[in-house]
Amino acid sequence: MPPTKKNKKSSRRGSPAGRAAQPRPRRAVDPAGLPPATAQVQNLPPGLTSAKKAPPIPAPAQNLPAGLVPARDSRARLAEAEQPPVAAQPETPPADPADDVPEWAAKAVEKLLTPTYWLDPGESGEPFSATVRFSGRRTDVTGKPEPRDSFWQEETVDGIIPGSGPVAITAEVRGINPGEWTVTARSVARDGGRPYRTYPPPGHDPAASYRVPPPRRVGVPAEAPAAVHTSSLLRSKVPGVVRFAYAPLVGLGVLVGLGVEALLLSHGHYSLFRPMLFSVIAIVAGVIGGKSWYVAVHRGKKFDGWCIQGFVAGAAVVVAAAALAGPGIPAGAYLAAAAPALLIGMAIGRPGCFWAGCCTGRPTAARWGVWSSDRRLGCRRAPAQLLEALSALISGGAVLIVVLVDGLARSGPVAVVGLAAYTLARQFILGLRAEPRVWPYGRRVTGTIAALALVAGIILLVK
Repeated sequence: MPPTKKNKKSSRRGSPAGRAAQPRPRRAVDPAGLPPATAQVQNLPPGLTSAKKAPPIPAPAQNLPAGLVPARDSRARLAEAEQPPVAAQPETPPADPADDVPEWAAKAVEKLLTPTYWLDPGESGEPFSATVRFSGRRTDVTGKPEPRDSFWQEETVDGIIPGSGPVAITAEVRGINPGEWTVTARSVARDGGRPYRTYPPPGHDPAASYRVPPPRRVGVPAEAPAAVHTSSLLRSKVPGVVRFAYAPLVGLGVLVGLGVEALLLSHGHYSLFRPMLFSVIAIVAGVIGGKSWYVAVHRGKKFDGWCIQGFVAGAAVVVAAAALAGPGIPAGAYLAAAAPALLIGMAIGRPGCFWAGCCTGRPTAARWGVWSSDRRLGCRRAPAQLLEALSALISGGAVLIVVLVDGLARSGPVAVVGLAAYTLARQFILGLRAEPRVWPYGRRVTGTIAALALVAGIILLVK
C-alpha cells in the first residue's frame, strides 16, 4: 500500500486539537444577557414588533436631464404619510409651518411656480391632447443643492380644438424651495398623438407683439422668461386670469343691489330699516347656501368654490320668510324691490368668475367664443359666465321696468317671474360649461321647477 500524502492545508491551519485550543471571537451580548436583536425587540412597547423597512416608491421612468427630480405631488405625500413613524435622522428637514394650518390656507400661502407653455393648435383637424414637460433649477442656491432645488412635472391637457387660436398650458409647481428659478418647457411626443408647434411660430419677429383673439387683450410673450420667481397663489400670474377681480366685483354687485332696493323703497315712500335688514340677512344666507350647495354637488370632496344656484336658493328662502313674517311693509312691495336688486347685483358680480378662471365654458373654435382660462388651459371658450351675467341683467332689467310702471304694491308676482326666468335660462347655459355633470337629472329637475314657477308667476301677474 503506497504511503498517504500529508495534507499541507492541515499543517498550515494546525491540527484539530490545536484549532480547538485557539480562542474564538465572542458575539456581542447585551448587559441583560440577550443578543442585540432580542434587546431591540425587548425595548419596544408591549404589543408592538419591529417594522420592516418599506421599499422605496419607484419613480416614473422618464428621460430627464441629469440632476432633476420630480416635483412632489399629493400622491407622494400620501404615500409618505402611510409609512410607519421612524426616528428622526439628522438629515431630516424641519417641519413645514404650513402643516399646522388647514389645507386650503396652506395652499394659499405656499410658494409655487406657474410656468406657461404656448402652442399653436393649427387650423383644421380633430380635437387632440398635448403633453408638456416643465423642468427647472433654482439659481440662487447657496451650498449643496437639495432635491427641492430642482423639479420636473408633466401636464397633459385634453380637448384642444384646432382653429381656436393660441393655447396656453399652465402648470402649478409645488413642493419646491422658494427663490429664483430657471424653467424650461418642451412638448412630449405620445404614441398616436398629433404634432403641434410652439407659439409664436419658429422664425418669428422678436419685436412683433402677439395677442390672443379679440376682444381679449392677453399678450403672448415672444420668448419664454429666462428667470421666474416663486410667489403665493394669489400673486401668481396665469394668462387671462386676474386674481383680485372676483372679490371686488362680487362686493360691488352686493352694494349696487342694496342701493337699487333702497331707491325703489324710497320711491314708493316705504321705510328702509327693516326691509334692508332682512336683505342683509338674505345675503348672508345666500353666501352660506352657495358654499353648501357647492360642497353637496361635489359630495364633500371639494370646498374651494361657490355655486350661484345655492346663493339664489338661500337668499330666496330668507326673502320669502321675511315676506311672510312681515318686513314692515307689504309683502308684495318687498318682493318687488328685492328681486331686481338681486338680479342686477348678480349681473355685476358674475363676470368676476370670468376673470378668476372658474365656471368656464367648453373650448370652441366658433367666432363667438372668447379667449379665457380655467387657470390650467387657456383657449377660446364658450363665454358661459358672461352669458349668465347677461341673462341676469335682462331678467333684472325687465323686472325693474315692470316695478317702475306698475308700482311696488302691484308688482309682487313679477319677482317670481324674474327669478324663474333667470333660473330657466341658466339651465341652458350650464350645457356650455366645461365641468362634468355630477347629477345627470339636475338640470332637468331644476328647469322643470323653474318653468312651473314662471307660468304661475305670469298668471298671478296678469290677474
